[in-house]
Amino acid sequence: MNNGIQILDNRIDEQFLDVTGSLSLFGDPVSIASEIQQKVVSQTGIWIRIGISSNKMLAKMATDIWAKKNESGIFVLPPSDIAALLWSQPIRSMFGIGSRMERHLERLGLHTIGDIARTPLPRLQDKFRSHFGKQSDIQAEVLWRTANGLDHSPVKPETLDTPPKSIGHMMTLPRDYVQPAEVETILLELTEEVCRDSRRKGYMGSVVTVHCICSPHEAPTGFSRQMKLPDPTNRTEKIYETVKKIFYTFWNHMPVKRAGVTLSGLMNDQLYQLDFFEDQERSRALEKVTDTLRDRYGQAIIMRASSLTNAGQALERSVKIGGHYK
Repeated sequence: MNNGIQILDNRIDEQFLDVTGSLSLFGDPVSIASEIQQKVVSQTGIWIRIGISSNKMLAKMATDIWAKKNESGIFVLPPSDIAALLWSQPIRSMFGIGSRMERHLERLGLHTIGDIARTPLPRLQDKFRSHFGKQSDIQAEVLWRTANGLDHSPVKPETLDTPPKSIGHMMTLPRDYVQPAEVETILLELTEEVCRDSRRKGYMGSVVTVHCICSPHEAPTGFSRQMKLPDPTNRTEKIYETVKKIFYTFWNHMPVKRAGVTLSGLMNDQLYQLDFFEDQERSRALEKVTDTLRDRYGQAIIMRASSLTNAGQALERSVKIGGHYK
């Protein structure tokens, strides 16, 4: 592997490990991956999938394209095998390619990952400029480098200690949601997830952002708008009021196919503004109890009635990790 770097993409949601310095202690990358896999399944009952390669981008694609589908749940993609293994894959299998981009690339005659990789970069940039406009050179280079397995970004463990700038959740809906009550159910579930994560991490926020993507699929509409709160909070009901206000201000009443809620302007949740008209300590204690119940017994132990309707997704999501079944 290039430069002796061994990187494992260990996806529960997503985790990168650079095990270069551990090979002499724990064995080859496959042995390390297998040991991690066995420990996780024995302690949590969750079967994880692991891709191994020389950089983060290749490790990620090794996971998504092969490790998630084979019996062992582990796959090694050496840089020397990129042409033989990766380039024959359809364009939609490449990281960073969604359904809309896939259709655009196919119109340019690019159907496989190899079609991008084998196109000289200047020529690919010309194609992108003619189709997407003159500002698309960087996008063309990113896709070209991805197809060729080029990624020099390091694994930085210190990022775990860096305070987050925001806490958010997005959800692609199983169908287009048209009725306001249906969308409100999803927005409430997303708000609960965001607030619970914020409380678990010890933050409250002062800025709420709502993301929405609407049909039609060929020419989607939508918005991403934010609003500043009077006082920082991580309480579900308070933030949900603002989420609804933002949503109904900017929603064009087209069917909703994807929604998200983000809390930013984060600060320590131990310093908060008192309110003469509300018992905040009681509200915080109640949310702490529900958080503890969910941490101990699972997300589905206590749910809002709206989540049990046909619109609700909380029960379905409670049996998944990172969008995948456990």
